Amino acid sequence: MFTIVPTLQDEYVALEPMTVKHIAPLYKTGQASSIWEWTSHHYCRTEQATKNWVEKCLSNKQLGVQIPFVVIDKCQNQVVGSSSFLNIVKEHKTIEIGYTFLNPSVQKSHVNRSCKLLMLTYAFEVFEMNRVAFQTHQKNQQSRTAILGVGAKFEGILRCARIQQDGSNRNSAIYSIIKSDWPAVKADLHAKLTFARNKRNKNVCS
Repeated sequence: MFTIVPTLQDEYVALEPMTVKHIAPLYKTGQASSIWEWTSHHYCRTEQATKNWVEKCLSNKQLGVQIPFVVIDKCQNQVVGSSSFLNIVKEHKTIEIGYTFLNPSVQKSHVNRSCKLLMLTYAFEVFEMNRVAFQTHQKNQQSRTAILGVGAKFEGILRCARIQQDGSNRNSAIYSIIKSDWPAVKADLHAKLTFARNKRNKNVCS
């Protein structure tokens, strides 16, 4: 159940299960240094680093602790990032959406919300989870705004949660959506995406 997940997709975006064939396109799309400013690792610093990261994700998938996807923008017909289900606790029906990065060309577009709607729908309606969590660097305001825009609620700050690339300690801002929130969150996400697409003449690929 937690390792065999199909491609999650709508008309504009596809979340394709990660494989080794995605190493080169992930490396290419992850070159912008701004992507990695607030992360603990730069997974696309070199193609070898990307290969190591993908292999680690696939190993975690076999262990049942991560389900990694690549994000494909159907408008461009190319890989534009990655996201994962992780911190999967089956007995308590909790899961996290994270390890997300997007190429700057699709940041602040429909892509992030489309991906989150697809993943949240699968988490709540197929996995039947009670809680979906998100976390980001306390200082990453762009990410925090995006998480709130998806409909998650702020829970608090986890102090000294990780060590950053430069050796500094990271405080993580924690958010969640729970089962009782989901119907309203789903309706709101659909409305936001419909508005965004209508604003662009019903064609986000234009």
